[in-house]
Amino acid sequence: MKGYKLLITLINLILAVLGSQDTVYVHLIPHSHDDYGWIFNIQESYNNPSPFEGQGAVRDILYSVFDEVQKNPLRKFNQADIGFLDMWWQSISEQQMDTYRSLVQSGQIEILNGGWVMHDEATAYFEDMIENMTVGHLWVKDQFNIVPTIGWQLDPFGHQNSNAALYSQMGLNAQWFARIDYQDYAQRSQNQGFEMIWSPQQNSGEENYIFSAVNYKHYSPPQNFYFEIGQVVTQQSVTSKAEEFVQYFKIMNQYYKGNHLLHTMGEDFAYSRANVWYESMDLLIEYINSHSDQYNMKILYSTPSNYLKELQKQNLSYPVNKYDFYPYADKANAFWTGYFTSRPSVKGFTKDSGRYLQAIRNILSVESILKISTGFQANYQKMHQALQNFEQQVAMMMHHDAVTGTVRQKVAQDYIDRLNKGYSLIRNQLHPLLQEYTQKQINENSINYVQCNWNATITQCGITQQSLSQGSPVLLMIYNPSATRKQLTRIKIPLSSLQVLNIQNSQITADVICSNPEDDKDCDLYFVDKFEGYSFQYYKIVVNPLSNSNVKPYVKKQYSNKIQIDLSQTQVLSINTLTFNFTLSTWREIKDDYIRSYRLSSNSFQIQYNYYTSVADGYQSSGAYIFRPNQQSSMPYSQIKSAMIYKGKVVTIVMLEGTKTTTQLRFSGYLQKQVCEVETFIHSIDVNDGVGKEVVMLINTNYKNDGKFFTDSNGLELQQRQVNFRSTWNLKQTNPVSGNYYPIGAIIGLEDQQTKQRVLVVNDRSQGGTSLNQGQIEIMLHRRILRDDRRGIGESLNEYDDVKAQLGLQQKVRHYIVFEEEKESTGRLIQNYLDSAHQIFISKTSQNIFQLSQSFNNLFEDSPLTSNNNPYLRVYLKQFPDYYTLRLYNIHDFEIAQFKLNSKYKILDELTLTANQSKQTMLQNKYKWKADNGQAFQPSFQSNLEQEKQTNSMTVKPLQLRVFKISQIN
Repeated sequence: MKGYKLLITLINLILAVLGSQDTVYVHLIPHSHDDYGWIFNIQESYNNPSPFEGQGAVRDILYSVFDEVQKNPLRKFNQADIGFLDMWWQSISEQQMDTYRSLVQSGQIEILNGGWVMHDEATAYFEDMIENMTVGHLWVKDQFNIVPTIGWQLDPFGHQNSNAALYSQMGLNAQWFARIDYQDYAQRSQNQGFEMIWSPQQNSGEENYIFSAVNYKHYSPPQNFYFEIGQVVTQQSVTSKAEEFVQYFKIMNQYYKGNHLLHTMGEDFAYSRANVWYESMDLLIEYINSHSDQYNMKILYSTPSNYLKELQKQNLSYPVNKYDFYPYADKANAFWTGYFTSRPSVKGFTKDSGRYLQAIRNILSVESILKISTGFQANYQKMHQALQNFEQQVAMMMHHDAVTGTVRQKVAQDYIDRLNKGYSLIRNQLHPLLQEYTQKQINENSINYVQCNWNATITQCGITQQSLSQGSPVLLMIYNPSATRKQLTRIKIPLSSLQVLNIQNSQITADVICSNPEDDKDCDLYFVDKFEGYSFQYYKIVVNPLSNSNVKPYVKKQYSNKIQIDLSQTQVLSINTLTFNFTLSTWREIKDDYIRSYRLSSNSFQIQYNYYTSVADGYQSSGAYIFRPNQQSSMPYSQIKSAMIYKGKVVTIVMLEGTKTTTQLRFSGYLQKQVCEVETFIHSIDVNDGVGKEVVMLINTNYKNDGKFFTDSNGLELQQRQVNFRSTWNLKQTNPVSGNYYPIGAIIGLEDQQTKQRVLVVNDRSQGGTSLNQGQIEIMLHRRILRDDRRGIGESLNEYDDVKAQLGLQQKVRHYIVFEEEKESTGRLIQNYLDSAHQIFISKTSQNIFQLSQSFNNLFEDSPLTSNNNPYLRVYLKQFPDYYTLRLYNIHDFEIAQFKLNSKYKILDELTLTANQSKQTMLQNKYKWKADNGQAFQPSFQSNLEQEKQTNSMTVKPLQLRVFKISQIN
């Protein structure tokens, strides 16, 4: 037996030696990583050379590469992302465009990724990520008539399961990235694990596998071969440089399977002097290839798609990965988990903008189908340009230094200014259209719509402030961008006695609550009504001194510390005014074929605000990217000073005034679910003591989760997390707080290990969070830090407030605490509630009541959207010259959704997520791979598309995303 083992060992050794004699082919990937804003804003980066050595202006990079690639048909360049390319495209001649097109179509220039920007994967939302890639992919299709096949996520700070799945559904055959945890990198280097088949677990059953690779050396060239900073190759040095080059790749070859290697040749803002790159590479390639017998190596200009074709020929097998790459650390005590929360105002504005885009694009697409407006076609070009501009600005915010907040302050302001300009342009076109609808539907003229942000104060919402203070009525036009549902509406108003009228002039039950401790005339109007799906409804707010809508603070009985409030016939809220513990109890109906019975379900929770102080030392400080706390557990931050309770007919509000926070807890029985909305106003973080601070919210429950919790993946699948554990290597934990933080795009939650009941927190923007203690959810809300973390920005994360400029940034954020039974999906319902919040348009009006000459006309009744009656199914339209795309997203965790298309429309085809090709074509071009475990990864061509075409009915599995090409039937 021993002799047999020795023989096998000897054979393996001989095979290894023989294999090492195979020629190694090195694919050089010329590229430049050009951030769409970072240290310098977009225009500065495009126009001006960077003061950093080797970094040029993007305009110069594009011109220089364009000139140099033409000089030699073997030269190649890999152009990632479209935002800067579009800026350059608008400045060049038609002849130059044609030449560039020929270079792309011949493969000398390869378009990688193809998104408008290289998007972040932790803090970006799935709809906005798809938007970014769609805007870019359609630009590429329009200009070059090609389909990108390679994902190129070099710089994002960690990588998400959902992004791998989305890339697969966009028709990308592979993706490359650079940043994984330093411990993970070391582990993969020991077992040739840099290349893998990423097959994320997906409830939808989609075959989302994608070949994925970690770069060997970040996205840089080999050491001593950064030609733009003087490390050039000359005729005199080529022999020694070639020896060094070859030795580098012989070492690299030990870490990879097969005899083909891929290596980046570029850096940040490289190739403004493309000649020095290509001339040096030309010399190396010519010299090494002419001595290939000596070196056993050949060097070639290449692209990732060319490299991938060679891997396909080798028919190797690869390890399978099912997990994401969070949290990311580049060294001990340097977890890049701070940016999950950095710049909360930018993150909130980004999320709201994506939601707004989806809603208004539906309005404009339906208008283009139904042709309700007489002025739309005449103004179509301006409308189209404004919408396209807004799509590009939303895509811009997906950049891995934009939504992440990892930029200098002036760059963050530039992003905000661009986004605000986008809002202004689209509203200038949208509001006149809505005013025309108003005239057609309710016969009111002289209407001038404006919109107020949800987090505005009354002084910032001038339309209601001025009109209602003067006793004049206000008209509301509300668009519901979802299925028919009950919805809570909140309008910012001055202190007034008001009533709300619907289109039949019937009074709607409403509450006026003035709970701002700093301004008793800053009030909110609340009312609940049923909103028809994908259509407009109108209301009037009328001043009425006899109205009893004003809600006074609740006065508790002196002898009791407990208050009990009936929210509805089946729901009760209990409040302990000493401990500020809340108990939400609901009578749940038990479904039985014979007996109708109910069960009382009660859940208790408590909210705290704590903080960490930020490490500020020379080794590693907290900063925009990195979260490094001084403590291993958080400390009390804002103590509750008082509580005011407002018991209205529509909502119950508990206002907790703290020393450094003001919190409103809202409860309303209209959902008939165990849900509490928490709106937190975080006052300026005081750093006068010279110490940075990172503020967290703790939700304490009695759930026993035993160190396990879950977070969503960009708003899609929920992923299991475990404290101090990684699925792919044995973790050596260096920071038990920041090393357990994960990105929250929509949901963080716990499951009781015994009862299987769950508590979830749904947020209104991306944040970081964890569960460090039993039954406790921790979410970071805000950060103010006085030191830079030395990751390139060169500036501390010390934001100042827009309104009170002498103070640090103040911010208002929303969370929804949700208690749900096993296999329920209430959290997803709330997620959809936030993402498809109704759009409220407000105008002055001269009429106190509606005066309809005929019955109300629902203008959008024949829209292809209105057949959706599933609150978990999102339905979006996008107009193209001779067809429309219908996007269906089912965000239910467990149940299938059906969508029946109106008989006036027909299905033409199913497309990829970015709508740049047929899904069937994409599957036909999808690569097959073999796994180390023997599993074969290949696409399935089973499809119900032909049946769906016949029935006009589509099926969308849980958490599945589908895109259809549809048209009207003439």
